[in-house]
Amino acid sequence: MPDNKHYEKAKTYWNNLLRDYTSMARFPNDYFKDDTGKFSMIQKEIKKATYSSLLSFCDSNKLSLDSVLDTVFAIVLQRFSCEDDIVFAKNKIHLPIRVNPSSRDMRFTDLARDIMRQTSDSMEYYYYMISSEGHLNSLNDKLINTAFYFDVFADRCSSTIKEKDLDLYMKVSLTKGMSIKLMYKPSYYDKVTARSIIYLFKHIINQIIAKPKIRLRDIKNIKDVHKDIYIGSQRDNKFSFDRNLSYIDLFRDQVRRTPDKIAVSDEFSSMTYKEVDELTDKVAGYFNHIGIGVGSTVAVLQVRTKNVVLAAISILKSGAIFFPIDRTNPDERVGYLLEDGEVDLVLTCRELGPRVKEKHSKYKYLNLDHWDRIEKQYEISQKSGPKDIAYRISTSGTTGRPKCISIRQESLMNMCHFAIDYIGANENDVCGIYLSFSFDAIVKQIFPYLLIGASVDVLPEESRKNEYTVEDYCKKKGVTILALPAILRKLFVNNCPCDGLKVLQVGGDKFKGYTNRNYKIYNEYGPAEFTVLCSQFYVDKYYELVPVGRPIYNTEAYILDKNSNLCAVGMPGELCLSGIQISEGYSNRPELNEGSFVCNPFAHDDDTRLMYRTGDLAKIIDESGNIAVLGRMDSQIKINGIRIELFEIENMINMLAEVKNAVVVAKEDQNGDKYLDAYIVAYDKSFDGSRVLDFLKQNLPPHMIPRHILSLESMPVTPIGKVDKKALPPIY
Repeated sequence: MPDNKHYEKAKTYWNNLLRDYTSMARFPNDYFKDDTGKFSMIQKEIKKATYSSLLSFCDSNKLSLDSVLDTVFAIVLQRFSCEDDIVFAKNKIHLPIRVNPSSRDMRFTDLARDIMRQTSDSMEYYYYMISSEGHLNSLNDKLINTAFYFDVFADRCSSTIKEKDLDLYMKVSLTKGMSIKLMYKPSYYDKVTARSIIYLFKHIINQIIAKPKIRLRDIKNIKDVHKDIYIGSQRDNKFSFDRNLSYIDLFRDQVRRTPDKIAVSDEFSSMTYKEVDELTDKVAGYFNHIGIGVGSTVAVLQVRTKNVVLAAISILKSGAIFFPIDRTNPDERVGYLLEDGEVDLVLTCRELGPRVKEKHSKYKYLNLDHWDRIEKQYEISQKSGPKDIAYRISTSGTTGRPKCISIRQESLMNMCHFAIDYIGANENDVCGIYLSFSFDAIVKQIFPYLLIGASVDVLPEESRKNEYTVEDYCKKKGVTILALPAILRKLFVNNCPCDGLKVLQVGGDKFKGYTNRNYKIYNEYGPAEFTVLCSQFYVDKYYELVPVGRPIYNTEAYILDKNSNLCAVGMPGELCLSGIQISEGYSNRPELNEGSFVCNPFAHDDDTRLMYRTGDLAKIIDESGNIAVLGRMDSQIKINGIRIELFEIENMINMLAEVKNAVVVAKEDQNGDKYLDAYIVAYDKSFDGSRVLDFLKQNLPPHMIPRHILSLESMPVTPIGKVDKKALPPIY
């Protein structure tokens, strides 16, 4: 045992090395199943020529082979964890190695030298780490769950970490050439992810051999040939349509085909295609007459009736921009939206007209209930082109100011064509409009189906109370297509067989689970900035995390790392979108546009000139290119220096059969210390929240356990159906 002086020196060394590192670098889970303790294995060989070249690389750069391999593994872990600052265990002695490059301009060889020096220094003081104090401070807190083995040190020391405590580890041996074994727990990781880890490890070795002075930022995640294949596959979804034909052109064609079929309805009445066409012609002509046309923005502030659909058609016919605003928004927010959206006219109703007149008097307004007072048939004198704006929508959110987004005619048309085709919609379908009229997805419910002779039906407010009232209305009106927000979809799928329903569309948040129904379930993804719908996935079985599918017609999706390099299959990165459906950007927000709408490094035509950075963390999950959205790039929070993913806690709570829904929020006490609170909605009101707490303590580390758990009868929601975290009650 070293003397006290040397022991204190060792303690200081490790405290300095691991200072402020209170998290855990890990390969992100594919699954959240119970840990069985069992490992699966994938083994790959390194070619003799590659091994020989690697030895030459080490010799010429005066680097040890183990330090080079440590560095390769560290970069793999950095790329998969989306973190620069990582710690992993080295060899069977489980020596902690911390890697945090000073910059992405750093050369691979410089990082390898840093790791080589750190290893040498750490070995001198390793005895402290296996002492009770060192182990308690650094290892029991689960700072390490990943290891890399290259047995240079041949078990000279023992370790207090056992392999069973790890989630994943890699072994490189030189027994017969160079062999790589990856051991991973199948309860946490998919085989596709495991293969991708080994793929990247081998690919980095090949890159440093080919370019010994390569910088970290220039290390690619996939081979050029695979990059070309992937980029090429993005262009396989081309769909040709006449961009000079506007939405209204195709709508008029449909009117001629099915004039007497029901086009629009609500709880009170319905209108045929011919009736809708005649009325909206009259209104559109009046708009042009009073100076509303191409470039004008018309806001629609209405109660839930078919008049909203009629307003949308009228506005597009006049060449103007359709801008729906939900009536449940407070006046201050409505005022901001009217200003930011550069509104020229507000279409309202008898119920809301006085509110507009009193609170927003500087704007011209027209009562939709008085359309019959337009006596003269004015000529429609304006028409929008493919590059003109069709609609404007505001981003959702409960805090801060919303952002207005403008979508072109050609983008809307592309979305409509795909929305019809992928579910096989036809003239016998009825689309039930449940969603809020301020929710961007509403345009996917209003517009596509009126181009094929189907009808759209607006659900009244009283039928939106819960899953059972929704089901009752759908049965009554013969609804065959329905879209629901995240807050309601789980309850509806679990509890409502809904005879007659053909398609249920879900999305907006991560969707987990599956219940077999007669209707088809499609998980959809698409930000408002990209015309609502950019991918869809047919859910035909249980998934731990349901994919969002592949890009739709004339659009492309890329998963990029921090250096804007394409990610390999199974590797998380930022989801970026390009193609015909990209928006015009945020109105009056040039500083936001600069960071979100950027030049596309994979551009090949005018449609793909720009790329939208979604801020969503995603990965490709299979060779078919299906994508799974994992969360937001900024969804991690820090509490006492520890990185925490809120979704991971929510996911764990939702595993309890008694829980309908759960949300976890970060809060701050009077001392400025952050902590977690959880809110749950249970099927049984008598369900005890302490059961949740006990379950979490069994499955999560202490820093991920909420301070309080409160049971609610229902979650407060925003107008678009997302959980309104701002409205959650305080917990004392």
